[in-house]
Amino acid sequence: MPNEQKGSFAVVGATLIDGTGRDAVADSVVVVEGDRIAAAGARRTTPIPADAERLDAKGRFLLPGMIDAHVHVSSPDFVPIKPKGDPTAYMTVLAAQNLRSALQAGVTTVRDVCGPRMNLAIRSAIERGQLVGPRFYTAGKGICMTGGHGSGDPDAVHQVDSPDAVRQAVREERKAGVDLIKLLTSHRTDHPEFRQEEIKAGVDEARRFGLRVSIHAANLVTTAMAVEAGVDAIEHGSFLDEATAERMGRDGTFLVPTLWVKHDLAERLRRWQATPEKFPWGDAKDLAASATWFQRCVDQLPTTMALAKKHGVRIAAGTDFVLADFPWCVLPEEVEFLTRLGLSTMEAIESATRVGAEALGLEDRLGTVEPGKLADLILVDRDPLTDIGALAGVTWVMQGGRVIPRSPEWNRRPIRDPLPL
Repeated sequence: MPNEQKGSFAVVGATLIDGTGRDAVADSVVVVEGDRIAAAGARRTTPIPADAERLDAKGRFLLPGMIDAHVHVSSPDFVPIKPKGDPTAYMTVLAAQNLRSALQAGVTTVRDVCGPRMNLAIRSAIERGQLVGPRFYTAGKGICMTGGHGSGDPDAVHQVDSPDAVRQAVREERKAGVDLIKLLTSHRTDHPEFRQEEIKAGVDEARRFGLRVSIHAANLVTTAMAVEAGVDAIEHGSFLDEATAERMGRDGTFLVPTLWVKHDLAERLRRWQATPEKFPWGDAKDLAASATWFQRCVDQLPTTMALAKKHGVRIAAGTDFVLADFPWCVLPEEVEFLTRLGLSTMEAIESATRVGAEALGLEDRLGTVEPGKLADLILVDRDPLTDIGALAGVTWVMQGGRVIPRSPEWNRRPIRDPLPL
């Protein structure tokens, strides 16, 4: 574990992009006391304590630690070849390595949106200092209908079929100690899975306990149903219309669009159609349906993102990548896709910092470089406002006032399983 920061620490001379959307501050000073930011601003107006340890960051760019608003620390696809022994133990080691590499790439907080109970154990290990990793907030197990999206990993979900059963599942997740509730109600078709009253029951029950509700809703009908039910965040939401986007903006519903992974899957599915024997998720019929669905998503995304921006929908950056052949930490790629689909570089940075904190309900603690916030800070060597790809080259990380030391995971690579040839 890195040592706790003692006394004052000052990052001096960097250009500060504080996550609020305000203009960047050249030649800045950020003062850290313990785990909190004590002061932030231009050097000429921000005193540096005489005894502060100083980091000379002239010529570099200082930002808040990034927040990935949609991850899964566990997925069967992370392990294409089964290990000897206990598969959960193996997956836990893999998750620990992936989280460590993400932290060193500047992702200081993650929002885990359902999986097996190991996700709660991972959170405890990070909180107790047994594991170096991002701050970890988790939905525990997801809640889907019998045979619905997510049911392929039965350890990761409750499969339920009535409003009362949805309420019972919410209560079980609350008892387990989750940070939020995750519902799932669509899967690569235009048809809804949960009925309206089931989604509404999940929202009502979660709200009674002060828990936020996120929902996997990729198509238009399920997104509209979820917004009507009052969920806090739509995961994916690939297809929006004017009325749904307008209501999301008015009601403050977050959108986590997971853009990069949709484009990646569309490309993979095109390749798999040429070599269907390598398709890992079903038969040729599943391959054709999946390829059509993800291409439709990619084709629709420019319209969806334009509508979201037009109506002021709060867009949080999240990755949702669950395969073993690419770095687990793809948040810089996601942020770049946000700019390709209409957000300015400043707006995309806000999506990966301030808006992610707001989606967690932690905007009073995280997401911006302001006095009183937790000292989650990163440095990059190029200006991300002119080259958003600079976020893929984080060179220094502080989390909660602790400097995270470099290690071999710095290059964002996860432990990679041997893949079938």
